[in-house]
Amino acid sequence: MKKCKSCQMEIDPKAKKCPHCQADQRIWFARHPILTGLIILVVIGIVGAAGGSKNSSSSSQTTGQAQTQSVASPTPITAQKITAQQLADDFDSNQVAAESKWKDKLVEFSAKVANITDSGISFTNVASKEFSMTQISCRVDDKNQLMSLKNGQTITVRGVIGSQTIGVIDMSQCQVVQ
Repeated sequence: MKKCKSCQMEIDPKAKKCPHCQADQRIWFARHPILTGLIILVVIGIVGAAGGSKNSSSSSQTTGQAQTQSVASPTPITAQKITAQQLADDFDSNQVAAESKWKDKLVEFSAKVANITDSGISFTNVASKEFSMTQISCRVDDKNQLMSLKNGQTITVRGVIGSQTIGVIDMSQCQVVQ
């Protein structure tokens, strides 16, 4: 037996509510699943932003190198066409190998928009595994490209793959190709 958190009466240890005072016996996170989810998303966003700022300098250096190379040679850099599922599955399978294969590569894929924010577009549920938490965060520089988009719409984007932090694959210099 355990004591109720509110009335201190003895109750069954598995009870979710006290039979005497009806006080909820679950932990705070179980009583507030929506707030818990929002807190987790905020923490992921903060960690992703902190990790993204580290990658932005290396990403801008890579961009500078790519621009220098394109000036030196007349052939433009073309994006490698892949599927969002292929990218997510590679990262789900082995993050180190996936970053070695995809980091700093210009890719193009189509996927269903999950969320549109000031910083860009998020794509979730892109992996083939049923319970994969892997998602793709596409940072769009031209905010005008975001104005006509809607959540749930399938679009084509082109951008440079970065690192994966807490399940989020960072993609910079994104452009909506449609």
